Amino acid sequence: MALNYSFMKAGLFGLGLLGASWHAGAQTITPAPEETAPMPPRMLVKAGLRVTHFSYSSSSQTWRVVVPISFGAEYRVVPRLAFYGLAEADLQASKAATRRRSPQINALPSATLSLGMRYYYNQPHKGEALRGNSLYGNYLALESSVTRDEVTANYAGLARRQTPTSLTPGVYAFWGTQHRLRRAMLYDLNAGLGFQAPAYYNFESIKPSHYDLTAQVNIRLYWGLGL
Repeated sequence: MALNYSFMKAGLFGLGLLGASWHAGAQTITPAPEETAPMPPRMLVKAGLRVTHFSYSSSSQTWRVVVPISFGAEYRVVPRLAFYGLAEADLQASKAATRRRSPQINALPSATLSLGMRYYYNQPHKGEALRGNSLYGNYLALESSVTRDEVTANYAGLARRQTPTSLTPGVYAFWGTQHRLRRAMLYDLNAGLGFQAPAYYNFESIKPSHYDLTAQVNIRLYWGLGL
């Protein structure tokens, strides 16, 4: 009888150890609760170059280089819709090796302000899971802009204290793509058509006023920061 009691005691002890080990194993293999993926940044601030406006020329008497800087900010309202603004300028450095003309350094022959809206058609709709960083992708854009240009004109015999300039508003439709190159570098390519309104001049009109159909191809390289 004592022997049977010992076997029962040993069996109960073994079952207890087996149950404890199974419970510990179940706790070990229990999957962890799914972590919520962090929301990508809604604001993208960028600074860089509008490469398609870069130019350099030189001769035995002169040299000229144009550095086209570009600053932009883009705010994503929903995964597929963003509003953006651009401020761009062509900075010119030039020098003429003549006695009659003084060197021209860091002139501003052209500057543009733009506001627009982008539709990222390859991004998920509102309420769907965001995949990766939604600040990048292919887009369609509608953009309005105004460009200030220095006007090259010959006012022979007239003394002018103010450099002639023009303001030209325009509206454009673009197809483009914006993607990351490296950690903080990105590129923005687009091409499209638009209308330019008659230019406003600070002096008399130099050319006939009419609407023009224009085309643009832009290549921009940026350093970008998501906020």
